[in-house]
Amino acid sequence: MDDIIYIAREEWKAGETEKALKILGSPELLENAEAFFLSGEIHYSRQDWGLALNCFRRCLQINPDFVAAQTYVDLILNILGFFHTDQFNP
Repeated sequence: MDDIIYIAREEWKAGETEKALKILGSPELLENAEAFFLSGEIHYSRQDWGLALNCFRRCLQINPDFVAAQTYVDLILNILGFFHTDQFNP
């Protein structure tokens, strides 16, 4: 399984994000925290916040001790919850 994740990571580095996501969608990776983490990183880099959040949360369901995934969840929630009060002052 590590080989599949490595191949997906290399595809992503080469700019082939769709190909990498297709590889990571492989049925044998459905219970692999690292695969969901990489999928989350790809979606995060594309600013697909909802998809990234879902991937990182699934990663945490599989492995609750995955600190980097929790960090990404916190970052995304901060991004989505950002509220700039000066926008509403005349």
